[in-house]
Amino acid sequence: MKRIRENKSLLFVVILLIAFLLTYIYQINFETVDEKEPKHVSMIVYGDDAERWENMRDGALLVCEERGAQLSLFTMLSENDAQEQKEIIEREIEDGADALMIAPCNSKEIKEFIDQKRLRIPVVYIESMEDMSLGDKSIATDDYAMGRALGEEIVESESDIVTVAIISENTERDSVSLREKGLRDAIEGKVGKIINWSRNEYKTNSNTRMFIQRAIVSEATDVIVAFDNSTTDAVLDALTNLNKTSKVYSISTSNKAVYNLYNKEIKALVYPDEFSMGYLSAMYALDSSYASRKYSRKKIEYRTVRKENMYDEENQTLLFPFVD
Repeated sequence: MKRIRENKSLLFVVILLIAFLLTYIYQINFETVDEKEPKHVSMIVYGDDAERWENMRDGALLVCEERGAQLSLFTMLSENDAQEQKEIIEREIEDGADALMIAPCNSKEIKEFIDQKRLRIPVVYIESMEDMSLGDKSIATDDYAMGRALGEEIVESESDIVTVAIISENTERDSVSLREKGLRDAIEGKVGKIINWSRNEYKTNSNTRMFIQRAIVSEATDVIVAFDNSTTDAVLDALTNLNKTSKVYSISTSNKAVYNLYNKEIKALVYPDEFSMGYLSAMYALDSSYASRKYSRKKIEYRTVRKENMYDEENQTLLFPFVD
């Protein structure tokens, strides 16, 4: 009997020890998970205007907050300095970024730079990127379709003898070059004349507004077309400085573009859903497998908006996403 009682006591002690060890291991594992540093997503974009990226950043921030990650937005001093953007990317890699979201100022040059790095962290490109390598991810509206939609709006709204000036600016970005191609395909042979406004070697040092002002003064045109935020804003500034009016057609998400759409300085605006672009980009950056399963067929919406329909419910939601 005594031996049986001793065995029972020993068994009881062993069970207590096992329970203690399991509790201790659980606490250690829980504390390890709890104290694990959150993932850090670096969003690196072109241009020096953080407000220009506000909608996209808010979309990405929503995902990061849901998944306990941190998001940092990095702008540049300029619009097109690929070397500067490379240096920002390099710094973020060295600082231990867990994922990169990049809006390349020069699609080819930045992509080649990233490819050479052979990174083991997710890289998601914001806006269209042609010639994507296997495994790369680009989150964008259909830029060619947006350009074509803008061109079709010109053909429908203007006479067939209208003169259209196309501003070829920032075409080193695939998104802009695709928009321009779509527009040209839509209006070729359907308008009176197409004028190309692009910089030559003597104009490379002038700012965009001055370049456009000189073009406006030099050549008479009925319609001016711009394909991105900075060029659209520069057109509007140039017209104001010259005290001129013109029919402007644009692809832009800038506050100035929306304001001038209301004032009818812009006749038609193609507006992409940048909030969704930011949301999907962050989702792929933080959980690519989940994003691929859930959003593989998701297309980023865009709308062609005029003053007459800018306050339609579906357009208002896109143009003013945070207004009740």
